[in-house]
Parts: sequence; C-alpha cells; structure tokens
Amino acid sequence: MNDYLNVFVDRTYPNFLDKYTKTKTLERIKHVTQYCGSDYTTLYNPRFLLTRFDHSLVVAHMTWHFTHDKAATISALFHDSATPCFAHAIDHMMNDRIRQETSERDVASFIENDEELLNCLKIDNLSLADVTNFSNYPILENKSPKLCTDRLDGVLHTTYVWLNMQSLEDIEKVYDDLLVLENEDGYPEIGFKSLDVALKFVHMVRTYALELQGNRDKFVTEYVAMIVKKAISAGLFTVDDLYTMKEEDIVDTLASSFDSWNVFKHATEVVGASHEPEGFYVSIETKKRKVVPLVKTENGAIRVDAISDEAREIYEEILSYKDDPYAVVDGLGRL
Repeated sequence: MNDYLNVFVDRTYPNFLDKYTKTKTLERIKHVTQYCGSDYTTLYNPRFLLTRFDHSLVVAHMTWHFTHDKAATISALFHDSATPCFAHAIDHMMNDRIRQETSERDVASFIENDEELLNCLKIDNLSLADVTNFSNYPILENKSPKLCTDRLDGVLHTTYVWLNMQSLEDIEKVYDDLLVLENEDGYPEIGFKSLDVALKFVHMVRTYALELQGNRDKFVTEYVAMIVKKAISAGLFTVDDLYTMKEEDIVDTLASSFDSWNVFKHATEVVGASHEPEGFYVSIETKKRKVVPLVKTENGAIRVDAISDEAREIYEEILSYKDDPYAVVDGLGRL
C-alpha cells in the first residue's frame, strides 16, 4: 500500500491530515474493504488488501496535490466515512443496483458524534459544513463522466490493486501527466497534458468499466448482498451494525452460519449461461461506469472522445457491453 500511496503524495506534505487518521470515524473504515466483498473469495486475487480508509487517504493526497486547499483535502479524507461494511453490496441489498447511493449515510452525522474529530476541525479553523459539502470541491467530486480525484483513484486502484493489470510505473505515468484545466462548465477539473497518456488512461477505464459490468463482479456483489440480507432476517446482526462493526467480524458470523460462504470463499470461476440455471444465480443490471477526461489542446481543454476515434470506440464498447444473461458458481446451489 505504501508504494501505491507514495505515487500521489505531494512534495509539500499536508501534515494537518495526520491528526485525523486515528479518529474513531476513520478507524472504522480501516475495517471496511474497498471491493464490496471480493476480498473474501478466490474469484479475485488483489495485490493487497485495500480498505475504504486507504482509498480515502489516497484521494486526500491527490486532492491536496491538485488544490493545496485544506478544506477540500480534509473533505476528501472523510468522503467515504459513512460507507457500510461491504460498501456497494449493501446498495444491492437495498435494491439500488444502478445509482448505488442508498447505503451511504450522512457523513455529517458521523462526524458530529466524533469529539476528537471535531476538535481537529477547530484546530484547523474549519466547520462541519466546510468538510461535508463535497459539491463545493469539484476536483474531489463531480458528476460522471467527468474526472475527479475520487473517480481517478477508482480507476487506478481497480486496474493496479484489484485486477493486477497495470504496473506501478503505468500508474505513475498517468498521474504525472495530469493537471488542472477549466471544463466546459467553467469549473476546474483534472485532465491530461497529452493525448497519448489520456488514451492510456482510457484503456484503464475500459478495464475498470467492463469488470464492473461483468458477471464476476455482479455475482460477488449480489451474493454478498443476499447473504447479508439473509443474516439480518435471521437476527444475526442488524443493518445498523453494518455501520459500526468490523467487516471481518461480520464475515466470521457469515462463515459460521452459512455453508454457501465456504463455497463462495473457495470459488475460482463464475460461469455464464444463456438460460435460467437451477439454484442461486445472478441476472441483474448494475451501474455503468464511464470516465471521459479532458485533454489540453491548442484550442483549450477538450474531452478525449471529441478528438480521438480510438477513445470513441472504447466508450461505445463500454456502453454496449453485455455479459451472459445469467451467472452461477458451481457448487453454490443455495444460500
């Protein structure tokens, strides 16, 4: 993790961040994994365990690098602090598979109950509103398909950490080519100095988007959603516990309560099917992910798909991609 994080640390280190990292709000998400349950199955083989805290720390350092804005940087550190265990799998459980926003609770409500964190904000002369109104910081968060630091790390850590398809040198090359541009709406947005590196990033976006629309990820996320729902119905824990317990403790409960968890844990392949299979299967539509960065040109900042046929073809592929209609794991016949 440190080698990955160090790619994004600015030459002027934001020392003010360090005092926040041991607050109870951030300690909690050190026990929430990034990939929605896929760390608990051999269907994936990430380079290392990445948590929501790790992602948030990377996004904070990215945000500082591009803005040198203290409030924006601290906001970045807390942007995922209201995420439940298993993250977007809980959106699936709540029947929000497309927007994937239902499970995330109000960040301000978490922070206002963390006295140590509030004291840290006083030291930095910041209010609760200063660090929870994320829309004030377009470098951190903006509407898809625009590029922001949260979305940037999503693409980079997916291809490097989760899928093992890029090297650290590839990540560095992409990051070092970024700068702040003015977008078509007149707001600051990170984009690329050069078209060739922008296209390298677009290929990473393709990997990221197709994986998250594919049956392997759909199966993992939906299985976790359904087994957590079953556990809640059985009274093993509550929805509120997903925002307070350590994810590993919930996994221990699932593993000891459901035989299917052991099959899920040791699964090595998701099998596609054209007809409805017997037993537990997945057949769902999920959120489509697309990131279309700006590129600096003599005529100003322009979206990469407006100046590259290669990019346009990739985005058309992402938009039209469909995996097999059904997906199963052999041996996982029932929850």
